[in-house]
Amino acid sequence: MRHVSHSLLWLLGACSAVTAFAASCASVDAQEAAGAGGTCVGVTCSGEDAGRDQIVADVPPPDSAPDAAPPKQNPLCGAGCLPDEPNSAECSAAAAGGAESDPDGAPPDAGQGDGSPDADFDAAVPPPTKYGCGVVSTAGGPVSQCLAAGTGENGSPCVAASDCSPGLACVSEGTTATCRSYCCSYDTTCGADSFCAERNLAEPTGGSGASVPVCVPADHCNLAEPSPCPAGKACKCKDGTACAVVKDDGTTSCVKPGEGRAGEACPCAAGYVCSQSIKTCLKLCSTQATTPECGTGKCVAVAGLPEGFGVCGLGSLGDGG
Repeated sequence: MRHVSHSLLWLLGACSAVTAFAASCASVDAQEAAGAGGTCVGVTCSGEDAGRDQIVADVPPPDSAPDAAPPKQNPLCGAGCLPDEPNSAECSAAAAGGAESDPDGAPPDAGQGDGSPDADFDAAVPPPTKYGCGVVSTAGGPVSQCLAAGTGENGSPCVAASDCSPGLACVSEGTTATCRSYCCSYDTTCGADSFCAERNLAEPTGGSGASVPVCVPADHCNLAEPSPCPAGKACKCKDGTACAVVKDDGTTSCVKPGEGRAGEACPCAAGYVCSQSIKTCLKLCSTQATTPECGTGKCVAVAGLPEGFGVCGLGSLGDGG
């Protein structure tokens, strides 16, 4: 979607898996500040890895199977091979099985070049087709399967999945499409300055396909930036997004906010963070503010937030919201 630093969880215990279909955040500890529960930081809560709140819901195992192991792969990626792996064993086998030759071992159409042995051989042997695991939409939902892959690297422009190297999806980004690394597995960690978020697969016809989790660049926005952006003011976050912490190292990016405010259920509105343990939004605040921002509560700095920011304690859930 996982290996993510748990430095934010030392005061609150584990901040569990991801929340649904909204923007991302990183886990923080509000237990000392709030007196109970753990907190995930950002517009909404994603659990261990930032951005995953945009992708899948945090659904506990059913009562009939309390000991069931949590899923290892994001449901948006379907079942089958793992798209995150550039060297998928299944797809390597598909590539090997795709090579065709004559029964006597000679390549097809051998000897029909320009007359020289090298030209004949080059003309007769096409480059081998590479295969990678990718996500496709079916009537029954998303399925991961081996698909023809290209050579485009992370960040390269693309038109379809066949333009991107194995392990990468071709996703829509505004008016363009770009190759981005899959983060379907909950054990996958996005690289520095990137986080796992939901994007739509690009279609060769120019439309948008199914949503899949991929590693996208972080915007490094300022949490103090107002949302929505006031008229006449230059803001980094635009088009219905708000600045949020998306990784537990304090990395920020512009993401789509939810609607929850202080004391309300997650996902949370701009300026609020989600306590995953109590499924409640807490207010983001400035530890350097000269006027109270938390009503009767206190703004307390917590790990995982940029310097100068904290969360209002649970005693102020209904204040300043």
